[in-house]
Amino acid sequence: MQGGNLARLGKYWYPVRLIQSYDTVIRWRVVWWRGCRFPSSLGSPPGDVEQGDLVDELWQDQAKRREIRLGEWIHSWDTPREEDLIQNFMSAEVSKELDDILLPHIASLQKLLDSPDLNQYGADAYPVIDYILRSKKKPDGVGAYSIPFCGDISSHEYAKIARWFSENVPGASGQVEKWLGGMPLVHAFTLVVAHRKASDFEKRIEARNEEWNDSMLLKMAWADLMISYPTNSFVADVDLECLTALEARMFEDSEEAGPAGNQQWGLDAGQHHRRWNVYLGIPDEWVSARDYSESELEVRKTLPAPFDRYLTYVIDSAAPYSVITLMLHLWSLQTSYPKL
Repeated sequence: MQGGNLARLGKYWYPVRLIQSYDTVIRWRVVWWRGCRFPSSLGSPPGDVEQGDLVDELWQDQAKRREIRLGEWIHSWDTPREEDLIQNFMSAEVSKELDDILLPHIASLQKLLDSPDLNQYGADAYPVIDYILRSKKKPDGVGAYSIPFCGDISSHEYAKIARWFSENVPGASGQVEKWLGGMPLVHAFTLVVAHRKASDFEKRIEARNEEWNDSMLLKMAWADLMISYPTNSFVADVDLECLTALEARMFEDSEEAGPAGNQQWGLDAGQHHRRWNVYLGIPDEWVSARDYSESELEVRKTLPAPFDRYLTYVIDSAAPYSVITLMLHLWSLQTSYPKL
């Protein structure tokens, strides 16, 4: 076993990433996919899972797939990618670290947002303004200066800082077009980089026998922002990569996948969590033409279909059912169907 797998929690199965096995591979330490939507009654999922409660994608295993009811989660294809994160920055995580770094600078950030006259600012305190003046950059139609630099700040971090800016700088939430991708936000980037890399910057200055001060710190942070870092220097979303690989094998419907690829998950076991349609929105490239048999989608149940459907409804329903009501319904159904 490796990478992405399914783990059982209660009667449903959810995606996890395997971290490490122990107790002679009896148990695995796992990371549950962040998009899992667990029933509230289950509480927090455990950090480790027994070997018997784990399966892989069950490639070409039609029978076992039909036995597994899936819990609900956000699919890999519905999870925002890098290009979506910045535009949807209000969905980013709230960061306590950014409070510590940026709250002392709210006044200066608001000043950059509200005051368009660049000549009133000191270039030492605002390297981004020094860049604008030196490059003779012109404002756009809304009076904002578009700045393309973000160094090695990932899209996730970009979105976090943008959310912080919108929620904390007075007036920012109502004029996003003036700062998203512009001068005020990039100054916030400069402050964040200066804080995170201060120790490294100071060592470089000492090695050159130059004077170290706050002005030099900001200049070095700005220079770092202007570096075009290679794509592979960013932190990969390992969990999303594992889920994508897992789901591609789980939901591929092709000649190679065979009958197991034809919407077999849970077919004999019952409804998925909250009647979730697990196949909605599957990428087109995961589905290719092949010869189908009508028998592939037949439900092989041990109980008559209406009886089984009722049991599934009662078990999954959030509505309260009394024991007496349940027994009466079961009794009425048994009078219509032979006992097994």
